[in-house]
Amino acid sequence: MIARRDNFQRVYDLRARVLAKMRVADAEPPSLDAMRRAFVLGGVRALGVTQARWIADYFRIGRRIKDVDLDAHVERGELLRVAVDGWKNPGYVHPDHRDACEAAALGRLRATHTTLLSPFDPVVWDRERVAAMFGFDYRIEVYVPGPKRTWGYYVLPILHRGRLVGRLDAKAHRADGRFEVKALYLEDGVVDDEALAEAISNAIGDCAAWHGTPEVVIGRCAPRAFKRLLQDAVKRRADG
Repeated sequence: MIARRDNFQRVYDLRARVLAKMRVADAEPPSLDAMRRAFVLGGVRALGVTQARWIADYFRIGRRIKDVDLDAHVERGELLRVAVDGWKNPGYVHPDHRDACEAAALGRLRATHTTLLSPFDPVVWDRERVAAMFGFDYRIEVYVPGPKRTWGYYVLPILHRGRLVGRLDAKAHRADGRFEVKALYLEDGVVDDEALAEAISNAIGDCAAWHGTPEVVIGRCAPRAFKRLLQDAVKRRADG
């Protein structure tokens, strides 16, 4: 079993020794059915609202799940089956999120947060899901040869008030304390006003501070006019 991880490397040890350290050496291991149930329900809880075919990828549990596979969970009240505008297939919600689901159906759920997402964030990890939910085509291009990249090496999606409004290619120069936004691209139809610039500036600033690179430098932007708005917002944040 995996005993620990050193950086990105898995370190294995004998099963008996790993379980002994976990103090579960004498515990009866869960059945495959129990583990699969936990992964299915946990995946739906984490995803918020999802179609059946997107559930398996969250915990990488194998073959795609079908609606018929979830009938028993719905009958037992472990999952809620819901209709989602624009979806031909039903959606699924964990009962823990019933109140949020009902609020959303009544138009009472309002997103207010703006942040930069990791390429490995569950919001964008499943390319099919993010395209269906947000109309956002995304893939990480670190393994794509430089000349063939569309957006950049390590591109971060921009989540703004429940929408994916753009993406930016950034690099943290830790030795210099500098956070470089090499390029930023807004999605078609996004209103590039001062309010958006302020929100994105704060998200960039938070990310830069986390990296220990307080100086933010803005490079190319599309549309071009947004660069000035963003630079001004970055300056206001730096001035306090």
